[in-house]
Amino acid sequence: MHQNHQNNYYGNADKSNTIDVSAEDKREWSQHKVERLKAKYHIQQLPLVKIVDEEGRLVEYWSGFRPNKINEYAK
Repeated sequence: MHQNHQNNYYGNADKSNTIDVSAEDKREWSQHKVERLKAKYHIQQLPLVKIVDEEGRLVEYWSGFRPNKINEYAK
């Protein structure tokens, strides 16, 4: 998949989105990320699933576990 050079909800899409799970502040980090997701996508539950095209453009997104939606794109 083509890497685009735009910011996403984690920050710069070209940088790693990893977190040190042994870090003391991981709870604060995750709460901050969840708040940003809620504000950007107006969601009330996780997981957040985003479908993007080859150019990195958002095609569709939804929240919550929805196997029927996943199956639409898995074909």
